[in-house]
Amino acid sequence: MEEPRYLQADCSFRLGAHTVRLTLARSALGVEVEAARTAERWRGDFDAAFIEDLTHKTGNFKQFGIFCSMLESALRRSSASVSLDLLTYADLQTLRTRKTGASARPPPSTPSPLGAKRYLLLVYSVEFDR
Repeated sequence: MEEPRYLQADCSFRLGAHTVRLTLARSALGVEVEAARTAERWRGDFDAAFIEDLTHKTGNFKQFGIFCSMLESALRRSSASVSLDLLTYADLQTLRTRKTGASARPPPSTPSPLGAKRYLLLVYSVEFDR
């Protein structure tokens, strides 16, 4: 069995400086993001089927190995075509609203457990598509 690969990089997002750590295995991906200022950590473990299903839902299907290669390139900053972005739930809702052209709903007045989550996006940009 192939040994997992570990990658780590410091990244600067709109939300501030973060350290992103990846554990890449044959059919599993581990992601950990740590905020430099607050030391808050977010972690997720994903299997190949979940990643492939998720990319299918975005309309830009990628096989698990290709997705991991793209993620690795984004983390190493070795390709201008891929990058990472870190969003809050509110950011994600704003992005969805812009995409659908719907009017923005005001955020809920009570704190939501979704507010503590972070979403690491792999952005694939080519000349006429994103």
